[in-house]
Amino acid sequence: MSNQHIQQPGKGVLFMNDRKTSEKHPDWKGTLTLSDGTPVKIAGWTKQTPKGSLISLAEDTFNLLINNNIQEKSIIRLTRMYLSNVID
Repeated sequence: MSNQHIQQPGKGVLFMNDRKTSEKHPDWKGTLTLSDGTPVKIAGWTKQTPKGSLISLAEDTFNLLINNNIQEKSIIRLTRMYLSNVID
């Protein structure tokens, strides 16, 4: 029997952020699976309002920026390797 959870489309989960080192870092992090099956990382901040506490959510784009930067650097590196082989 597997302990691995399979997230259903249209559902998500949040976990306490145990790596929070700044007030700007989210209190919660997790994933949401869109109805088309696309996974989206989400971040949440616990806030107090006159009506009580709530969790404000946002798409967690920080990891997307890191991954895009890594991909861009890889493309540049591969292009340089290709060009150096063509020129030689």
